[in-house]
Amino acid sequence: MQPSENFLKKLPSTHKLLSSLEDEFAEIKADILKKLINQHLEQARENPALLNLAEKSKDEIEIALRRRLSEALRALQRGTLQKVINATGVVLHTGLGRAPIAPSWMESLKEISAYCNLELDLASGKRGQRNDHLSYLLRLLTGAEDGFAVNNNAAAVMLMLNTLGYQKEVIISRGEMIEIGGSFRMPEVMKASGCILREIGSTNKTHLRDYEEAIHEQSGAILICHPSNYEVQGFTHKPALEEVVALAHDRGLPVIYDLGSGSMPETSHLAGGYEPEVNAIVRAGVDLISFSGDKLLGGPQAGIIVGKREYVQRCAQNHLLRALRLDKFMIKLLQQTLLQYFYKDSSQRILAHRALKASEQELKKRCENFLNSLQPEFRKFFQIETTPGRVGSGAYPLLPLPGAALRLQSEKIKASRFSKLMRLQEPPVITYIEDEQVVLDLRTVLPQDEPILKEKVEKTLKELLARE
Repeated sequence: MQPSENFLKKLPSTHKLLSSLEDEFAEIKADILKKLINQHLEQARENPALLNLAEKSKDEIEIALRRRLSEALRALQRGTLQKVINATGVVLHTGLGRAPIAPSWMESLKEISAYCNLELDLASGKRGQRNDHLSYLLRLLTGAEDGFAVNNNAAAVMLMLNTLGYQKEVIISRGEMIEIGGSFRMPEVMKASGCILREIGSTNKTHLRDYEEAIHEQSGAILICHPSNYEVQGFTHKPALEEVVALAHDRGLPVIYDLGSGSMPETSHLAGGYEPEVNAIVRAGVDLISFSGDKLLGGPQAGIIVGKREYVQRCAQNHLLRALRLDKFMIKLLQQTLLQYFYKDSSQRILAHRALKASEQELKKRCENFLNSLQPEFRKFFQIETTPGRVGSGAYPLLPLPGAALRLQSEKIKASRFSKLMRLQEPPVITYIEDEQVVLDLRTVLPQDEPILKEKVEKTLKELLARE
């Protein structure tokens, strides 16, 4: 149904709205203000119910439009990417930015925010390599001969495959043809890298003889993918990594290992589970290894490549690197991450590790303290329960982390409504719903954010109870 002309006449002119907005947002260009005004006016014409054009007076509609425009501009100035409080208990939550970064590390970015020696050798005064800022740290920590980083692990895999397997067959077990988040599949990544996919074995069983029979003059490399986001159990078999490496090297082929989650010794045995360590893969003689910076490593998004110097340097000389390289800020943050592993208390220095290793007793105590901090009338809505946390982001896919959390139990308060209102707070609070009840898991709430969480919980409960 088209709005009548009478309805449309109630809408203020662009000029009138612009005049009032220019008083409030004098620093914003007029043409930007006009575009925003015209968008809102068009929305009102297309959907008269948006401003209730039929019921409101001309003055009321103008006030409502000015308020909506002001809120929209304030939101634009803040930006869409904003802080949230993660109360889900999923430590490496892909939707929430994966590994949290310590504020002290962010301070180091101020030192290089203007100019820095990104690609300048200060000793010689000649042009340097940005890869050099990470290579020494990676050699020390992993035992590899060389290493550098690109913008994520998928990019690292693509770079390695394109370097060693372009227009050649790359051998991979069918049990390792993984799909990562966003429906990106390893076979498609391999094809995009210019490789020819050579599948061997079956989903649950691959033998050494399968690799041996697949190798011929067109073979470029063997690719091994660690299935970090799923696990095949039962009637399964795969050869030892050392056997595959020995076979490949005997036939003159390099081995590429997509490790994905990138565990160091500090996170390789969480809660009785196991993730292969980067160092162990290096010791097995693998030629190129890639892993993520923002998963178990606990740093920023990056794809780290380590391995034999010959192959790492070939990757570094690939023209694709120009499109995949890190900027100065990510290099600095990755430096900060790697440096934490030099210390005996490294896991206390890395926020993700603190959350991953938090004990059930520690989390129960935090829940008790949080519950006691709430106003008395709100405490009755929560119970402390033993509840497992999750690692997240495809690491330890089946491993529950022993823990405790707060469960909202009330027939008066609908879980979906409470969860939505918490999500619309500033900052937003992200919870999860289980058995039609909201759960607040403090494992992933930074201690300094607990007072903010308390405020948002009380505000939301007060608003919902007032409607009863």
